[in-house]
Amino acid sequence: MKSLGSMKKIDDLRSVWQHEARDFSKWLAQDENLALLSSAIGIDIVLEELESPVGGFSVDLFGTEDGTDRKIIIENQLEETNHDHLGKIIIYASGKDAEVVVWIVSHARDEHRQAVQWLNQHTDSDIGFFLIEIELLQIDDSLYAPRFNVVERPNDWEKQVKAEEGLSDTKKAPTRALAGVQRIRTGKQTVHPRIQTS
Repeated sequence: MKSLGSMKKIDDLRSVWQHEARDFSKWLAQDENLALLSSAIGIDIVLEELESPVGGFSVDLFGTEDGTDRKIIIENQLEETNHDHLGKIIIYASGKDAEVVVWIVSHARDEHRQAVQWLNQHTDSDIGFFLIEIELLQIDDSLYAPRFNVVERPNDWEKQVKAEEGLSDTKKAPTRALAGVQRIRTGKQTVHPRIQTS
């Protein structure tokens, strides 16, 4: 019988990423790490800009969805949720006219989980809020492994994903194209230049 290791959770995220903007956001912006987040939420994220300006403030990551150009904002918080960051994601979403809002935290408090759930229930169906906890795991003395756990997601997200899973690729294309036409008609479709980050 093969020996099994013991897995543990690393509680101190700042032992790896000391600063959100200088360390975590730059780490997340790397293709392989952004792919992990994309897989967790079911959206292919294309990075447009790090520390993207919103008036006198800046959102940690600004991107679009591959194939639809839906605008995505990502706000990072390497601590438990608070009212300040809840306000920030709303300000950044309105400033960027975002359709997908991703809030990454170390721990989601119940009241903020309920607030994100409420936003998903009471905002337009074109807008979706994701609340995600990030954790670091280690097996024995291995390297730390990051994992994104989705705490809250848009209400109709699973229905939409399940509906598309039953379609062939040829049938998915017209569906996505129609969604793009609808966004153009409502003035929500914008093409952004892609910015290379080091």
